[in-house]
Amino acid sequence: MKVQLFSHRTGHSYRQARRDRYLIGAIALITFLTVLISSVLAMTSAASAAEAQNDGLYLRPMGQAEAPFASAPRLAQSVQLDIAAIVARGTVIQLFRNDSTDWVEGRYRFPLPDKATVDRLTIRVNDRIVEGEIRERSAARKEYEAAKEAGQTAALMDENRPNQFMLSLANIGPGEMVSVTLEFQSTVDRDGDLFEFRMPLVTAPRYVPDMKLSALEHPQVQAEIERQMADAARLGFPIDEQRQSNPTGLQVTLDAGAELATLESPSHDLVVTREGEKYKIGLRLEAEPADRDIVLRWRTQRNDMPGAMLFHERVGTVDYLLAMVQPPQPDQAKQLERPRDVTFIIDTSGSMEGESMQAASAALIQALAALGPKDRFDVIEFDSSYRRLFGQTEPATPARIQKAVGFVAGLKADGGTEMMPPLRSALASGHSVQDSSDQAALRQIVFLTDGLVGNEDELFQMIEANLGNARLFTVSLGSAPNGWFMRKSAQLGAGETLNIANVSEAASKMAEFYKRIETPVAIDLQISADPATRMEVYPDRLPDLYGARALIVPIAMENWDGNLTFTGKMAQDDMLVHLTRADLRPAKGIAKLWARTKVESIQDDIRRGAIDPEAGRLAILDLALPHQLATAYTSFVAVDRPVRRPASEDIQQHDMPNNLPAGMVMASLAGPAGATGWQGMILIGVGLIAGSIVLLLISRRRGFGAGK
Repeated sequence: MKVQLFSHRTGHSYRQARRDRYLIGAIALITFLTVLISSVLAMTSAASAAEAQNDGLYLRPMGQAEAPFASAPRLAQSVQLDIAAIVARGTVIQLFRNDSTDWVEGRYRFPLPDKATVDRLTIRVNDRIVEGEIRERSAARKEYEAAKEAGQTAALMDENRPNQFMLSLANIGPGEMVSVTLEFQSTVDRDGDLFEFRMPLVTAPRYVPDMKLSALEHPQVQAEIERQMADAARLGFPIDEQRQSNPTGLQVTLDAGAELATLESPSHDLVVTREGEKYKIGLRLEAEPADRDIVLRWRTQRNDMPGAMLFHERVGTVDYLLAMVQPPQPDQAKQLERPRDVTFIIDTSGSMEGESMQAASAALIQALAALGPKDRFDVIEFDSSYRRLFGQTEPATPARIQKAVGFVAGLKADGGTEMMPPLRSALASGHSVQDSSDQAALRQIVFLTDGLVGNEDELFQMIEANLGNARLFTVSLGSAPNGWFMRKSAQLGAGETLNIANVSEAASKMAEFYKRIETPVAIDLQISADPATRMEVYPDRLPDLYGARALIVPIAMENWDGNLTFTGKMAQDDMLVHLTRADLRPAKGIAKLWARTKVESIQDDIRRGAIDPEAGRLAILDLALPHQLATAYTSFVAVDRPVRRPASEDIQQHDMPNNLPAGMVMASLAGPAGATGWQGMILIGVGLIAGSIVLLLISRRRGFGAGK
């Protein structure tokens, strides 16, 4: 008797079940392998991150592959500030100690205030002090390299950006300590009776997008932008995620020029003592890790500070002035309210994860709540790509505002920092809105970001080319933002910038800021003097003033008769401020501040294509060399002439680490757009293989079923 163990249908079910088991097993195996590889890569990445603070510090001598690693120099620094009203003189002392038995070369990247003018550098080797000198950049590099090869201790300081510098120090002997001292001049921001000075201590990693530039009219300008972007891409340094590197001390002498109502820091705990009319300020901890900017704020007793100041320095036949003028405050009740057409841009890239993202969300939600019924608005969020909430500005109805609040509250930080597309979209989407009184709406763009990009000049060029009748306002976030980018973007965008130091102050400061930018207090500002006076003021176009923000501008005068007049247009009355020699306050370094401002103006002209890059370079050299300024085309070099390293000894190179800025998450930092790391490529490859196998098995299963 023939026994049928299973029918055709039963056999089909069996084979299908078997194939299902194979399918499930394959998926499980691939999933396991993917998870395993991910875990290994994560551990490798974590190990690499942990080694980042070490690998950059431990290097073998060149040509000695079997030699043991040697420890690199250690770094500590102290910051000294002498502030008189709105003029700040800064001294930074950096200590390098070589704990190894080798001769080493150390490199360290560090920030300074974006308006700082670096004018002096000295090195101390044992008991000898060597004064640095300004040279054309290529000549300084050549002198430094020659000293390094000869065995002489030497220092080289280059400007990578106006707020970012590189220090190289060659031939630090075994067990030796070398100190580098640099000095700079800067200014203090004033807003009514509130003063603020920001001292950066750490340079955060910068995002460098793909080198795909928009078409520019001037090939030389494009070449300069490409050079800067390539330079930014090379600025990768070891990162100390534990934030234990570069302990920093602070000593500040503050002569506010008036009785203080408050003195505080939203970034650090301070110790304050009073000595007569001056205040001595230090950190509660003698040395803190350099992982965030030091922010000092003080408020004078109302009406104690004059509305105008004139700081003076005479060099040769030239009078250099630093003028501070605060416009009279208008009667707010008489101010006309105009509707706004505002586009909010919020950065959601990886560098924003953590405190910066929290602050940005809180600030933007506050701004949304302040929208009026006649306003229009849209929200753009971006990382590696961007999306608009509405696609264009729409009437600020309660429903739309509520939708926008929910949208912002749900944002997460991840990906790269591709600023160009969202900025271009916002600048191109203006409306000419009319209200019932036929008043044109104010076109405003409010940009919330940390500014951590490497293609600043490309963005500046795009802003100027596309601004039209809009105003660009920047809101600076994070513990270590790119202050230069934030300030310069607002300047070129005919707006102003707001600095938010921490999450707790985000909503309150944004509320105040959004109200003040409703309309400028004073526009069309002009400076005039006697016709016989030769006067140079930069920038050529003075900024509009919002709220109680003071105008602070350096001026060079020849044949000055002692009179200076500021005029401007206000809502009700014309602005008129007259100053004379009786208002002068003697100060040092004003000439260098003026020269630095002119250098920045020349760089603006180079970027715009208004001046040939080579002619601009020569013009900057003509300023920087006599004024002894570090610029993009000049560097400080200091050489201790005695030969100290024996010719038989090799020299090692070490990149000293920067701290990860406070509140920043290392794992969220993304590389250049389109530059997927090898780990990511492996995972993508595994995923594609998995997907291919699954699709193949499914197709085979479907083919079997179709043939039944």
